[in-house]
Amino acid sequence: MITHRSGGDECSQTLKSTRTRSENRGMRWPLPLLLALSGLGFASVEHSLPRGNDSFRLAMDRAQVDSAVAARGVRVLSAGNDYLACVPHDPTVEFEQYAFVPSPQGPGYLWRVTIAYRVPYRRAVFDSLRQALARHLGEPAEDVAPRDSTEVHRATWVDPMTSVQLAARWPEHPDPRSDRMLVTWTDRRLQKLVEAKRMKERKAR
Repeated sequence: MITHRSGGDECSQTLKSTRTRSENRGMRWPLPLLLALSGLGFASVEHSLPRGNDSFRLAMDRAQVDSAVAARGVRVLSAGNDYLACVPHDPTVEFEQYAFVPSPQGPGYLWRVTIAYRVPYRRAVFDSLRQALARHLGEPAEDVAPRDSTEVHRATWVDPMTSVQLAARWPEHPDPRSDRMLVTWTDRRLQKLVEAKRMKERKAR
């Protein structure tokens, strides 16, 4: 599967696995963590990367994401308390997946967006998408292009607030379930909250 292990981030996902795990439904945050989700929690950090594109912005609340998806007129594949998957109008994209940090006080906040491209795809599609992202984000902080076609090619952009990664590979016989080209946008601060909560829940078991 397409997997990015740098910095502990996972890039490999399938729609089915996301629906099954759905990012630990029912997570509840104490007040200090909830305050960190507010706009004030991000105001003091200056960052250079964009926080999204024309379709979304990281840290949007769930109602804002639902409204943006409805305004685009795209088909929703599935939705839960902490995730939403839809099919955009771009025929090269199989699905978009939105993950939310749940909150007992109201809607969740968007911490990760994954855009999964259809298999098969050509290397030229990867190169074109990398160039488009570079125009939007600048040159990547990491650019890995292994010679072995079974290894993952990836470009990663990162700053204190945000990470964006493009990952793909070209095996001789690509598997649509595991070899999708992925673009993953992550809110790094919200990601830390999710990971801390998961760790706490694992220790409590």
